[in-house]
Amino acid sequence: MIGLKRGIVKLVPHQKKWTSLFEQERKSLNKILGNNIKIEHVGSTAIPDIMAKPIIDIAVGYTDDSQKENIFNLIKSAGYEDMGEKGKIEYRFFAKGLDHNRTHYIHAVKYNSLGWDEMILFRDFLLKDKKARDEYNNLKNELAEKYSNLREKYTEGKAEFINNILNRAKH
Repeated sequence: MIGLKRGIVKLVPHQKKWTSLFEQERKSLNKILGNNIKIEHVGSTAIPDIMAKPIIDIAVGYTDDSQKENIFNLIKSAGYEDMGEKGKIEYRFFAKGLDHNRTHYIHAVKYNSLGWDEMILFRDFLLKDKKARDEYNNLKNELAEKYSNLREKYTEGKAEFINNILNRAKH
């Protein structure tokens, strides 16, 4: 299963096909965006053994500031809706799929910026640390039960844990 209604929180067990779905999307994006970008699978669908919203999170790292608006336009031409900056520096969020079935998210951010590094660092730390992965999984499940129709509250509820993991990973 892939896709979820906008604003809803529904977690499902990890599915191996998420990796191949990411790879398909990466190939498609590489054809459109060219070689001046980096593309990584991030978010919970990139981490085996944890529950996840069935939406593939993709980090797109642009290397040339002068090309970022062109890159954003190319992402839109690939069927993604520009959802804006979401209050973050050097960041743009894109969603693919209709409101009733979002399938992919792109987090476009400057490559090697703090935003890029933290997405990769968080993913890699959880991949290596089973205890942290289990803690995150438990927190996500608790929040999903509590905030199944309140995606923003669900996301806010994870923020402290994510910051703690990032601090641990940096030290």
